[in-house]
Amino acid sequence: MRTIICNSIQSFWDMAENHFLEDLDVHCVFPTNDNLKSLIMNYQKQYNIKSVSFTRVFHTVDL
Repeated sequence: MRTIICNSIQSFWDMAENHFLEDLDVHCVFPTNDNLKSLIMNYQKQYNIKSVSFTRVFHTVDL
């Protein structure tokens, strides 16, 4: 299995729109919210990305 790591939303968009992610697994390591995840999942379908996963390290802290 080959997984492509995307460090920013811009790198994800650039690689997807240039068809570099077709049939590959992608892992996003940048902060996301539900709206951004939804957009990325639409890109998954549009650009034939095999799977997309997200880092869960980022947490929102209410003070």
